[in-house]
Amino acid sequence: MENKILALIDDKYKDFSKTNKIISDYIKYNYTDVSFLSIKELSEKIGVSTASISRYVNTLGFKGYQEFQKEMQNILKVEIEPSTEVKNAILVEYENSILSDLIRLNIKNLEDLCSDELCRELNKAIEMIRWDRKVYIIGLRSTYTVAYHLYYMLSKYKPNVELIELGVDNIYDKLTFINKDDMLISISFSKYSGNTLRITEFFHNNGNEIIAITDSAFSPIAQIGDVSLIIQNRHDTFSFVSVMTLINALTVSVGKKYKDNSLERIKHKEEVLKNNDIHVIKG
Repeated sequence: MENKILALIDDKYKDFSKTNKIISDYIKYNYTDVSFLSIKELSEKIGVSTASISRYVNTLGFKGYQEFQKEMQNILKVEIEPSTEVKNAILVEYENSILSDLIRLNIKNLEDLCSDELCRELNKAIEMIRWDRKVYIIGLRSTYTVAYHLYYMLSKYKPNVELIELGVDNIYDKLTFINKDDMLISISFSKYSGNTLRITEFFHNNGNEIIAITDSAFSPIAQIGDVSLIIQNRHDTFSFVSVMTLINALTVSVGKKYKDNSLERIKHKEEVLKNNDIHVIKG
């Protein structure tokens, strides 16, 4: 089902006032959040008056903000699927070559990524990941590659890192004896994986600390996470560039915090790989 509101915004965008374009840009790139924000909360986030938002939704053909928001919520129930961003990327009309336009859009994603709030939350996450603390990582379906990248990078130098994977073994058998001091890094983007949420809730109910990496402050894992790292993509791109950049910043920061230990373990691993001819080195 096509998101008719976003299509309507795109159709009217060129004739909008500066204020309406500001509102449009926020809705287009944060429409999951908009579905749950009050008009006052939306006003504060965008920096425009509630009256401007009311006039804006009237321009789109709605009687008021509540009617507009209800329609956004109805669309969200059926629109947000793992394939949505791929579909949008296929359907969008690119101005130049696909490669150059996607590079430009990803640069915009990265520019939008940096914020004081995200930096504060990132610093909290770095402090939570202690050297002697076991870190579990989970990310399923479309976010499995992201979770594996985090596991691969962190386990290069840090002991006690485990990737949770659904497979032959009963995952709850492995989690039965988790310690109270163990922690979880949970990664999930809309449409949110039920298995990821259930395992995250298991850690939460056990009293373990949780870092949530997700795309909305209203996502189910953000609601129970002790720290939430919010990564939002533009609706017309399908890319993990932003979250991969955040993960690299997280792993490098933790490595620097335990610099001597990290470098010692990396050196040892490199020697093992070299002695066992793991890598093909062309001379």
